[in-house]
Amino acid sequence: MALSVALMQAAQVAASAGDAAPQKEIPAAFHGRWEDDIAGCANVESNRRIVIDATTISYYEDGDAVVSVTARGPDRIDLVVDYENYDGSERLNRTLSLSDAGETLTFSYADGAQYVNYRCPQGNPHGE
Repeated sequence: MALSVALMQAAQVAASAGDAAPQKEIPAAFHGRWEDDIAGCANVESNRRIVIDATTISYYEDGDAVVSVTARGPDRIDLVVDYENYDGSERLNRTLSLSDAGETLTFSYADGAQYVNYRCPQGNPHGE
């Protein structure tokens, strides 16, 4: 009996660990166009726009290529990305968290810096 209970508990732990196994795509709940000020959504030349899709995060002149995604719950993911800009490329960690029914995105860097962004209305994610 004790062995059966121990095996069931081990299976539950393994299943929980499997839920957090790294993936290759950002979940759809995080996709879209995000601005640090909702008024920026109307500005097609905004340099503060973040566009997120399944495998990339695009900034004004920079971008992240997703290496791995680890879910930390339905509204939080940890990312490993290859960040690319005019200086080259480097591997970095990011955390994305959703709040306000998916309308607010907190974008956190490994060094602790955080930025809050707001979901832009549907349409062309690049504002064009």
